[in-house]
Amino acid sequence: MSGKEELLQKIKIEDFIWIVYLFLIGFSFYSNYLETEYIKTSSDAFKEKYRKSLILIFSVALLVYFYFFQDSLKDVRDQNPCDNFKKVFLKQANLVASTLILIAGCIFLFIAIYDTDLDVELAFS
Repeated sequence: MSGKEELLQKIKIEDFIWIVYLFLIGFSFYSNYLETEYIKTSSDAFKEKYRKSLILIFSVALLVYFYFFQDSLKDVRDQNPCDNFKKVFLKQANLVASTLILIAGCIFLFIAIYDTDLDVELAFS
C-alpha cells in the first residue's frame, strides 16, 4: 500500500472512531442519568447499571486508545533512518502520549471494575 493509500485508510478508521466517540458521549449521558437516579434513590439496581455502563464506556475507550497506541508504535518502528530530527522527535512524543493515554485508560477501567461502592468519581476524558 502506498503512503497516500495508507494515510487515507487511517483517515477512514479515524472517521469510524469519531462515530464511536459520539456513541460514548451519548452513552455517557445515559450513564450520568443512572448515577443521578442511584444518588436520588440509593437503589442497588441503578448502582449496578451505572457500574456496568462505566465498564462498557471505559472498555470501548480502551480499545480506541489501544488502536492509537498501535498506530503510533508502528509509525516509530517504520520511520526512515534518514528522517529529520523534528519528525523523529514528534513521532516518539506521539508514542509517549499514546502510551500514557493507554495506561490511563487501563487505570480508569480497573477502577470502574473494582470500585463496587462507587467511591471514586470517574470522568470520561
